[in-house]
Amino acid sequence: PKAPRGICGADAHAIAGRNYLRAVAGGCAAHSDHGREICHTLYHTKEEGPYVVRDADKLLRLATEWEIETEGRDIYDIAHEVALAGLNEYGKPFGTQRFLSRATEERQKLWEELDIAPRAVDREIATAMHMTHMGNTADAAALVHQSLRTGMADGWGGSMMGTEFSDIMFGTPSETQTEADLGVIEKDKVNIIVHGHDPAMSETIVLASEDRAILDHARSVGAKGINIAGLCCTANEVTMRHGVRMAGNFLQQENVLLTGAVELIVVDVQCIFPAIAPLSECFHTHFVTTSEIARIPGAIHVSFEAERAYEQAKELLTMAIDNFTKRDEAKILIPQNKQNASVGYSCETIRKELDGVINSHVDVRDTYKPLIECITSGVLRGAVAMVGCNNPKVRPDYSHIEIMKELIANDIIIITTGCSAQAAAKAGLMNKEAAELCGEGLKRVCKLADI
Repeated sequence: PKAPRGICGADAHAIAGRNYLRAVAGGCAAHSDHGREICHTLYHTKEEGPYVVRDADKLLRLATEWEIETEGRDIYDIAHEVALAGLNEYGKPFGTQRFLSRATEERQKLWEELDIAPRAVDREIATAMHMTHMGNTADAAALVHQSLRTGMADGWGGSMMGTEFSDIMFGTPSETQTEADLGVIEKDKVNIIVHGHDPAMSETIVLASEDRAILDHARSVGAKGINIAGLCCTANEVTMRHGVRMAGNFLQQENVLLTGAVELIVVDVQCIFPAIAPLSECFHTHFVTTSEIARIPGAIHVSFEAERAYEQAKELLTMAIDNFTKRDEAKILIPQNKQNASVGYSCETIRKELDGVINSHVDVRDTYKPLIECITSGVLRGAVAMVGCNNPKVRPDYSHIEIMKELIANDIIIITTGCSAQAAAKAGLMNKEAAELCGEGLKRVCKLADI
């Protein structure tokens, strides 16, 4: 730096700490607000509505965990009370996040001692923004401390609610097979891309695409059917529940349109390039935004309404079908790259897979114990979560793939989601044959558990 301190006296540590905390607050706000929208959608579930309770067992388990009465009550009354309880986690005046009780007692005690157990989600975000406002915290350690608590408000608050409530409404994922990369685009079908993070709209598009009248309309314009493919985390959501194929991740969204065969790209929130709007104008593609959080100039905006979601989905599908005949054949170029992938490993599915390697006569079923014992015995050296986007300063997917290969070669099992998961899928690392790239310990675990 040109000087050891800024004009106000803040040093480089304070400035870096403030910038870091603001970035954490932004990330917490984005992911937790996704969870908030899912809470609202759960509140709108009803037996004959566009959103229903598909995993009643999970709803009842969560209601019991949160001490919500279930005996003799209608399942939708329970769902609505759970949704309200979840929404309260964003702004409650006292206490910490409910889901912290899922952690081990040792971990909970440590968080309390360090004073990083997160309070209401919105309070942690507001605290972060206030601390980094002009004339406030200049102590780098205090700024990092708040970043830990803010990050945990997302992980143990908004994001966890988004995951649990999505499973309740859309079904808890189980192992399924899919494909990934640009080769999933099909020339003879109406291609629709769902993109973003929030599965509420994309879920109804997938379901509505199976409507007989919609399929008949697609065939009437010369298409052989409808092909839904996904980008980014919205892709992950519909992939692990429906097997919808993944067209790509963050830095591949423009390439999808460059195939010239996409009739419609529908986006919700996060990771959406504004460049999609002018690029879509170079082709016949319609670009539709659906959230007030992500308004983009040049896009067609259809404001998502939970109570009309299915009708809106059919309207969007009709828009795409009507666009099929407007393709310019000279602009169509679809790469044939694609890889098989096994996806859908929810917590419940992981435990079910592990049940396959236990002695059912003496061992307790439905636990993580077999995996934990593999780590404590040294067969595996650990577990790593890999999540996140590409960086345009580095060759797309390169860092993800090289790190993953090194980890699995050293007997470290990977849990992955986000664009990192799609990078793995495109590289063939989510294919069961990738076990051959693993160290001997992890390879043995993969073969025994069939993962």
